[in-house]
Amino acid sequence: MSSSKSDEENAKKIAEYIQKHPECKKNQTESVILEGSNEDLPVYRLPLDITFYNIKNGRFKMEYLALVKKEGRELDSRDPKDAKKIQNLLVDLDPKESNNLRDDIQQYGQRKPGISTYDGFVINGNRRRAILSSLNDSGLSGFNYTDVCRLPSGVSDADLWLIEAGIQLSKNVQLDYGPINTLLKFKEGVDAGLTVIQIAKNLYGGDEKKIQEKLEILRLIELYLDWLGEPEQYKNVERVHEHFLDLKSILDKAKKDGYDDDVQAALQIIGFQLIHDGVAQRELRKIKKMIAHDSIRKKLLTAEKYSMPEPKGEKRAKLEKAGEDGFTKSVSIFWQCDDELKATEESEQPIKLLNRALTNLENIDPTNPSLNDRDAIQSLAKIVKIMEKLAK
Repeated sequence: MSSSKSDEENAKKIAEYIQKHPECKKNQTESVILEGSNEDLPVYRLPLDITFYNIKNGRFKMEYLALVKKEGRELDSRDPKDAKKIQNLLVDLDPKESNNLRDDIQQYGQRKPGISTYDGFVINGNRRRAILSSLNDSGLSGFNYTDVCRLPSGVSDADLWLIEAGIQLSKNVQLDYGPINTLLKFKEGVDAGLTVIQIAKNLYGGDEKKIQEKLEILRLIELYLDWLGEPEQYKNVERVHEHFLDLKSILDKAKKDGYDDDVQAALQIIGFQLIHDGVAQRELRKIKKMIAHDSIRKKLLTAEKYSMPEPKGEKRAKLEKAGEDGFTKSVSIFWQCDDELKATEESEQPIKLLNRALTNLENIDPTNPSLNDRDAIQSLAKIVKIMEKLAK
């Protein structure tokens, strides 16, 4: 974490405060790993106004980026107005958990110290600091301080990441972290200079493949957000993040089966469009089977022209104006391919196919004006020919 002049000045303020108030050094230490060695560092009770939220904290990275978009700028946690906005964000991450933590701190005080950088940025304990600040804002006395283990100066970005991730990505708190923020945290580790092997060794017992897979899924999500025209707005995929696991599996299979780069690229943006248009995860998986059949694959690939990137907002507008069947062009093609896939898989079961065709035909409203369209007339003619052939 690079330091600015103002950060250096705040580090001096903290040092001066500790010197003038020796009683702020508590009779406890916190164990941290620095440069591969365990160190027990003292804990201090510091005023809130000389400690700051860490906006790079992975636990709320996705939510912070949404706030940045709303504000139209990066926030500065050293600015009281911005700090208040970050405080509200932290409290609102999980209102129930925040209320429980508030009750606990109000009754017993801060029982677990946070960890701060030498210049006062809290890398672990941001939510605790937010609760303390909200209690102080409400007029209650004794909550204008936070207990933190203060790291020495010059700690590398890699060590800062390992300290924060080691605490916050342990198995018992990963659910609290959230799936998207977990992926972003891994990327932050790579950006801090750590190798995938180092990250895996510290968090997953050496499971390098698992970390690499997570980074690849995040990359796919980022490509999707670029395609959508909303880069870094990870909130857009919060409810569909698992779709990208299946899309990655589809693309991996296409590559393994020898399909060229153009086909792989087409399948990727078609997948993006189907995810955007609301195709369920379990349905998306069918693409693996679809591409195994030449005719079905060719039909599916015709959805590429309806899945190209567009200016921001146009994708949503088109989704809201879907056709009579409620589907976009890409989704309609997908369901046609699904029907063909079912027919192909059941080709040895003619009675089942006939019954499905009968059901589909019986549900067509003969007064629907769209039956006069050229495509509908051609389809009806084909059906008549097939019926004559089968009746012979």
